[in-house]
Amino acid sequence: MAPSLGSAYHRVFAQEPVLVEAEQLNGYCTSTWSTLPGNDDLLPRLPDADKREIVRWEREQRIVQRQTLRVLISLRGNTDKAAQLRDVTVTVVRRDPLPKGVRPDVRTLGCGIGEEPRAAGVNLDRLAVGRPVSLSALHGKPGQRPAAKEALDWGKPVSLPHSLNSGEIYSLFLLGRTESYDVRWKATLTWWDGEKTESVELDNGGRPFHVMADPGGAR
Repeated sequence: MAPSLGSAYHRVFAQEPVLVEAEQLNGYCTSTWSTLPGNDDLLPRLPDADKREIVRWEREQRIVQRQTLRVLISLRGNTDKAAQLRDVTVTVVRRDPLPKGVRPDVRTLGCGIGEEPRAAGVNLDRLAVGRPVSLSALHGKPGQRPAAKEALDWGKPVSLPHSLNSGEIYSLFLLGRTESYDVRWKATLTWWDGEKTESVELDNGGRPFHVMADPGGAR
């Protein structure tokens, strides 16, 4: 099993050719939210909440990201030897119908982003539960087109494999999207260091990423 890399920019493989950082984006510039049943008291508080409050409510499972969850993945070459980023796979861990009583917050997405990295969008509704699927296998699939189009707002399409030289930084947004369900998912990053294949699992601090369809527009 690949080691797990949660959010909050943990570094792994300090002596390896690649350093990996992953962060689930939780701010209002990058995310929209729904409150879960029994938490209507948070609706008027969400627009003025700071990131620490949002993260706490998300961990307490009082709110959940709506429709699209974004993860920023960054890699840096760590030795004189080049490494090759081979693949990213996405696995739907669990998919359930939307629970009753979910309330969408009214805040809209958008504050602008800085330097444009690469980006890939995945329609999680079209993936089989428990089966890893690579980004390359999803490319061009008709059911993936809306997610791929949304990703273009966040960066140029991901192109793999990609050679990573010493000191070079390669960043990508990974967007997991659902239009109909309550979905938990994770990703795995794989690279070749010239001698062996390495991989690391990406999740939200040891828990799967969690995203839920817009309750007003679920199909």
